[in-house]
Amino acid sequence: MTTDQATGSRLRHPTDRTRDGAPALPWRRLARAELRRLGAPRAMRRLAIGLPLAIVAFGLSKLLLHDADTTGAWRTAEARYAQFLVDARVNGLPTGSGVSARNFFDDPRYLMETLSFGDLRTVITALAAAAVVFGMIAGGTDWSSRVMLTLAAAEPRRFRLFATRALLTAGLSMASTAAAGPLLVPLLLLAALTRGSTAGLDAVYWAALTSMYLRGVLLVGLLCLLGYSLAMLTRKATAALAIGFLYLASADQIFAGRGPRGAEYDMNGLVFAVLNEKPVVPMAESDCIAGPGCEAVHVDLTAADGFVGVVIHLVPVLLAALWRFTRTDIT
Repeated sequence: MTTDQATGSRLRHPTDRTRDGAPALPWRRLARAELRRLGAPRAMRRLAIGLPLAIVAFGLSKLLLHDADTTGAWRTAEARYAQFLVDARVNGLPTGSGVSARNFFDDPRYLMETLSFGDLRTVITALAAAAVVFGMIAGGTDWSSRVMLTLAAAEPRRFRLFATRALLTAGLSMASTAAAGPLLVPLLLLAALTRGSTAGLDAVYWAALTSMYLRGVLLVGLLCLLGYSLAMLTRKATAALAIGFLYLASADQIFAGRGPRGAEYDMNGLVFAVLNEKPVVPMAESDCIAGPGCEAVHVDLTAADGFVGVVIHLVPVLLAALWRFTRTDIT
């Protein structure tokens, strides 16, 4: 068989042609076209500008919310301690030999070693929530406008179309999260240098921060896929949002019936476990009192447990969306 004959044989294969007989798009052209579609809406362009500005504003806010001068904070602590002693005497309560003004001291400095983990977690959690919505918009917009009919005609291999759109959507959300780290961390370091302390920033600290950062990038991609799958399953972005809340609520109830540890596979607890800077925080060392995040700590969920839980939430929806897209009519 000659090269021309082999080429002709490939083009005659039904999966390599559109409905009108034209050759299907090469994958690179399909990926470029889908990438342009994702970035075409005006809201996406505004988001591309507003997202880095919001992260920079959050980082700069640490310069305004912290102060290197601890004199005023100590005066406030001593006044609170004096008031505590007065109230204790009036109410006949023991003051306790271990209580001092230090117990009432709120350090105004930005302590990079401890505070940076919480700030990075805050940013990644916000990006994860935004990624779910972005996935729903990316997966549901073309259904309401009926553009999906044209896309399916241009690319008859529906699995390739579904997978390409899913990978690009998750990839964009992960890239945005990856860019957040280089924007945020230098600003936090600036706040520590001018308004606090950089003590304790050793190799162990940077390894823990980097690990949290990388886990956060992967988490955002998985949650974006969850939003995309819900929209492709329901074929409407607004319906995906409502059904997503119902799905997570029902999943929590299912896990709750599997015992104390299963009850902690609440999505909030899973996200906390993934973004926890320590492998495990035993209950005795936790300051938490209540809430899903605290419960996740109390049962010693690790980051691996968190990822397993997120994947358990994702896979059924992803497979259902893929089945409906590839096996049912597009209307």
